[in-house]
Amino acid sequence: MKPKENESYESWADRVRMFEHGRAMQMIAQGEDVVQVLDNMSRRIVEKMLHPIYKELRIVVDFDIEEHRRKYTEIMNSVGPAADHIDDTLT
Repeated sequence: MKPKENESYESWADRVRMFEHGRAMQMIAQGEDVVQVLDNMSRRIVEKMLHPIYKELRIVVDFDIEEHRRKYTEIMNSVGPAADHIDDTLT
């Protein structure tokens, strides 16, 4: 079940839940084991909810790690060292 164009993730998730609930109810009505049906329903819902996330994670991003390190070092050098303790003798 794919999301409709311009459909929010929440709306799509609700449609998935309703679809899988209906499917599970049909299987239970046909005499399937309730525990197995509910287990399969929850697995199917989780897989469908994670699919868009996994799809986005597979996208290759052009990222120059050395350039990032150089910029990070430059920024951190301009900030200076951070305090690593509290000196109570100044109060």
